[in-house]
Amino acid sequence: MKSINLKQAVPVMVFALAIAGAFTTSAMEKSRKAVIDVDAFKRLNPAGLCDEEKFTCSTDNGPICRVDYNNPSSQQLWAKNANGSCAVEVYRPE
Repeated sequence: MKSINLKQAVPVMVFALAIAGAFTTSAMEKSRKAVIDVDAFKRLNPAGLCDEEKFTCSTDNGPICRVDYNNPSSQQLWAKNANGSCAVEVYRPE
């Protein structure tokens, strides 16, 4: 039986590595696109009544979305649920 020559095996391994890298990059781009910006509002009471002023936040997990990003004690923002109440936690956009 013939043994595999290194000169023949290296190009095949490089090609396989390139294919794997292309699939990985494509999957990463698709996961980034799944993050969407949403309208967020100040919650006026615990029942979920929303203020009318809109802010932009994200669905991607991260720091909580607030009125002032530089002030962690500023009011938290919320997205509306199917009932129109401010009850969905949202995150700071990147």
